[in-house]
Amino acid sequence: PLPLLNFNFVTAGERLQRLGAMSSIGMMDPAFFVGKNELLSWLNELLDLNYSKVEQCANGAAYCQIMDACFPGEVAMKKVMFDAKHEHDFVKNYKVLQTLFDKKQITKH
Repeated sequence: PLPLLNFNFVTAGERLQRLGAMSSIGMMDPAFFVGKNELLSWLNELLDLNYSKVEQCANGAAYCQIMDACFPGEVAMKKVMFDAKHEHDFVKNYKVLQTLFDKKQITKH
């Protein structure tokens, strides 16, 4: 299981608070060495999906769902286009994510 994203033991909010207390995670952290199959398995279990390829995450809907699990009710899920097939529709989903990141002051650094 993913050590930083295991939602079975603590709530997502508690996990994010712990992560927020850390200034950074080093590049040699085990979290950087998780295979895509393990990530897909975790994602499918968390969101009750049946993705078989990482590329299926490209439309951004799964990322919105992950953030909704972390911040219940904070993501504008009614704006998420789950059936997005084209890049211009993907952008709409990523804008939903960016709005949450701005609201929660989540930055890259």
